[in-house]
Amino acid sequence: MDKARFFGLLASFFTLIGLIALLSAGSHFPVHQWPYEAFQGLVFALAWGFGFSVGISYLVSTVFVLLLLVFAFVMGVKLSRCVFRDK
Repeated sequence: MDKARFFGLLASFFTLIGLIALLSAGSHFPVHQWPYEAFQGLVFALAWGFGFSVGISYLVSTVFVLLLLVFAFVMGVKLSRCVFRDK
């Protein structure tokens, strides 16, 4: 694995951790339950706030998280290639 892919994966990981921390802020649940609660909170916000059905809310939430991770991976790869430019 080259440096660019490693930094892309690292950027995706930190983005996922940040999203979980953002959505679970102030939660009384233990840390190991935060990812589940963050995802369920996102689904609830879509279902209740926008009036989506439960199935559509799960689908939209999954696509949103995946798109966010892909975007973070691409940004990490591009940033790594700018910083560690081969001469």
